[in-house]
Amino acid sequence: MTIPYQLVKSGRRKTIALQIKQGKVLVRAPYHLSDEFVAQFVASKNAWLRSKLDQYSPSQTDNICRFRNGDRLFIGGEVKTLIIDYAEKASVNVVEQTILVHISLRSKNTPITETELIYKVKSQLERWFRYELQQYINNRLPELIAYTGLKPNTYKVRKYRARWGSCNNKGQLSFNALLMMVPRWVVDYVIIHELCHLMYLNHSKQFWQLVEQHCPDFLSAKSWLKHHQYQLSWSD
Repeated sequence: MTIPYQLVKSGRRKTIALQIKQGKVLVRAPYHLSDEFVAQFVASKNAWLRSKLDQYSPSQTDNICRFRNGDRLFIGGEVKTLIIDYAEKASVNVVEQTILVHISLRSKNTPITETELIYKVKSQLERWFRYELQQYINNRLPELIAYTGLKPNTYKVRKYRARWGSCNNKGQLSFNALLMMVPRWVVDYVIIHELCHLMYLNHSKQFWQLVEQHCPDFLSAKSWLKHHQYQLSWSD
């Protein structure tokens, strides 16, 4: 039986890729590939997909943050409990083992649905993630540039769905705002990873040797990201 999947096509993508998020299969493909070809490709990977899906237990998917009071999510590699409240001014604050999201009182005085409230919480967290990660990278990136001798032309922070960072042939780096969820030493690995792409715009043996030279514990960082993958996904 064919495994259900969500297909996302892009004009920028050159290859087909499979991803498992929150126990579901996501297929990313170029526009020029037909739906029939994609279906055949997914079917050819059926055994591999089932083995990966079997690794997702109900307890794992239940821990995914859906932006409701009491949900749990990672901040800096530590699990925090989400508390939603109202205040005169919208804000996000981390206090010990909680992350407090204050929604503007205007929302409380104007009836909104649960879906609208979740959207507000999610949007507010995303803005906070972007700001906080931008501040960290503004301070940390110059240090890692000096350490590696690799300097990008520009860099930015945005939210990606499927990657932690990117580097293009113009020397421009991008970083996923959701890196606010991982430990700082893992963030540093991602920064170094993208800096090394300035020399090798691929994942060749030489590239990984350069990454290891500047980040000897890169395998531990990759392992951390893989091990906590399901907890680092945001529900749609």
